[in-house]
Amino acid sequence: MVWAAALFTACGSDGGTSTETGGGSTTSSSSTTGGGDTSSSSQGTSSPATTSDETSTSTSTSDSSTSSPTTTGDESAPDWVSEVPAGGGWFELTASEPFEQWAAANLEPATGYFGSAPIGAVRDAYCNPIFDHAGKAFYMFGGGHFDGSINAVFKLDAKTLQYSIAVPPTPPSAYPPAYTAPNSAIVYPSGASNGFFQSAETLMDPADTPFAAPFAAPQSSHTYSAMSFVDGKLVLHYGPVRDADVVSGTWTYLDKDTYGPQLVQFDPNYGEAVLQSGTHTANDPETGKAWTTLVSGDAGLNWRTRVLVIEPATHTIEEVVNAPWDVNGSSSIVVGGSHVYLFTPTVADDMATSTRGWRIDKATLAVEHLTLTGDLPSWPDGAPTQESVVVFFDGTRLNFWNYSVDADSDAFFRLDLEPASGSGTQEDPYVLTAERDQRPVSTMPAPALTYDLTYIDDWGVVLFLPKANAKLWAIKL
Repeated sequence: MVWAAALFTACGSDGGTSTETGGGSTTSSSSTTGGGDTSSSSQGTSSPATTSDETSTSTSTSDSSTSSPTTTGDESAPDWVSEVPAGGGWFELTASEPFEQWAAANLEPATGYFGSAPIGAVRDAYCNPIFDHAGKAFYMFGGGHFDGSINAVFKLDAKTLQYSIAVPPTPPSAYPPAYTAPNSAIVYPSGASNGFFQSAETLMDPADTPFAAPFAAPQSSHTYSAMSFVDGKLVLHYGPVRDADVVSGTWTYLDKDTYGPQLVQFDPNYGEAVLQSGTHTANDPETGKAWTTLVSGDAGLNWRTRVLVIEPATHTIEEVVNAPWDVNGSSSIVVGGSHVYLFTPTVADDMATSTRGWRIDKATLAVEHLTLTGDLPSWPDGAPTQESVVVFFDGTRLNFWNYSVDADSDAFFRLDLEPASGSGTQEDPYVLTAERDQRPVSTMPAPALTYDLTYIDDWGVVLFLPKANAKLWAIKL
């Protein structure tokens, strides 16, 4: 199991400069084979690095849908949406397949990867998928540390409920001898090291070329909830910034120093630190902006009340917004209408409770403070499976999901966004009221650590993968 204390350790590998890579995408048809339970372990760190690039090709195929559409909301919805009971509880989609089982049957090569749970770590090791609202698909990248070395990007088509491989993994045959665990530094026999798996194009020494990868690729890593999806690319903001082009099936940007030099232009005290453990991004489907918490506490600093306004397509930090309020752990962050909301708990008697936060006007960047009343979620402080409360916007209210507490896992805490009182200042915050929405008890397995739920507003549902060895579950609001 990955322990919560590991969140305060620096994650992933540093290194690299921007690369343009080529390659191919692959998809595989679903098959059934046995899967197993998953676990993850404590984190490690890696060495700094520089660049690599490569061009490669492969054949791309696509999964076909077997589901005829029905109509829900503004866009035709697949049949599985109509099967989810309105106002009911979490509903298992029995036609879906556990991710771990599917990947075990379709990965090429199938074996040789490192870690305590090489496949399961993609979802379970501090990794939250990212949703492409336009394409109605989730993308998964994860693992790292001692958990798993598979650095593929996986796609989950929300319409068909089928998985595919959007960017192939680096084959274990291309791991240099010094790379012996997911958190190892990538060092080739000649001593060449840039922090990424290199191709024949950049490995010039004959001692290194037997380990040339098909194309340049980063090692696996935790992602927390720090990904965006824009213009056909998965963008990972945490650690060294990485872009995976899911159309060409390659990594197109690998750079360790993307945000640090930009940050010190806003405040020299930021010290060019990369974004670190617990980084959380709220993606705005209307503007494409990535509202990202500034977590550089692992570098000896703590700027957790800051929020970066990032243009992910160009990797540009446009603004740093500051809310002068003490933060415990990593903030929950979510886009809700014209504002971005952040929540941080208060702690008493070893219990964390969501009682306060702030909101940022997306247009003006004005900050207003919030106090929460009514039915509020509480969870054990420092729980290994829940660092912050999950929040999603359903078009009307914000919904807190307190998934690690059995009594709350089948309920939502719905927050009215119309202030009952207050002026929004730190001294007189707006008062927002939450109300418990209890749903029927479900048999959903206890989820792996989760940061976000995605509300698919065109269909009126949330689609969720609890853990790597589970089927998909959905709930209709």
